Amino acid sequence: MMGRFLVLITAFVVTLGGATFAGVHIINAVERQTVTTTTYSMKVGSVTRQYEVIKSSALSDSTPIIVSLGGAAVDPVQQIPRDRLVPYAAANKVELVYPVPIDESWNAIGCCDGAAKANVNDVGFIKALVANIDPGHARPIYVVGYSNGGRLAYRMACTDPTLFDGVAAVKADPMPGCVVSKPTNVIMFSSLNDKYVPFKPGEKGYETPPATVQIARLETDLKCSDKKVVTLGQMTVSTWSCAGGKRLEWAYDKTGGHGFPIPIGNTPGGNQLIWSFMTNTALAPVPS
Repeated sequence: MMGRFLVLITAFVVTLGGATFAGVHIINAVERQTVTTTTYSMKVGSVTRQYEVIKSSALSDSTPIIVSLGGAAVDPVQQIPRDRLVPYAAANKVELVYPVPIDESWNAIGCCDGAAKANVNDVGFIKALVANIDPGHARPIYVVGYSNGGRLAYRMACTDPTLFDGVAAVKADPMPGCVVSKPTNVIMFSSLNDKYVPFKPGEKGYETPPATVQIARLETDLKCSDKKVVTLGQMTVSTWSCAGGKRLEWAYDKTGGHGFPIPIGNTPGGNQLIWSFMTNTALAPVPS
């Protein structure tokens, strides 16, 4: 995905009098405007955290923001080509934010890996990050969480349901006791052959609950009704209308395993479904 872009300039800028350090990489989309990737630092308590921002040169004050949280054992370098959202930034449609994990893991309170063992305050980090990039919640802002990042996305929806305007949980389960009970837009991705998140009760997997149990819980907790189901290639997509004018969507495929959904033939990619859901627009090709 990033091969479509030509790196032109690498520069480093220090903002004096503040706590922000920015490393700027200016990337030129061949057929359109400049896209800039900037790495920022910020203090959360006594810990310095980083995040990367990818945006075009022509954003408006109403351009939505997507915060993308990768899975375990990856950093933004691996997550950026995985979620395939950069073309939307190159098309002036969104500003992308990639928080950098500590020890390549997120602490969703009780899980996972090094971040949980070190009791990293990732909930505090994400809340402070949102306040920093979207002061006063002036713009639509969404979170996409894959695997371990999906557990943290769920945690944010459980502890602070108004922080984001929508949540995408990709191949992930919430931690025990984390219940998304306040009106929230949620899109959930599953696969029948995911070895980490079982699809239905009785199947083997490392996480609980099974996908069918989790979507049923969300349907009940978010007070959803009026279910509609469509088949898109190998993807089955169910959509509900929920309390407070919110929406719930569940997309599952047969053979995607624990990977981020990619487009195959007439089956849409996770990026397309996420964009359609977050913006409440019809499913469309990825900008090119």
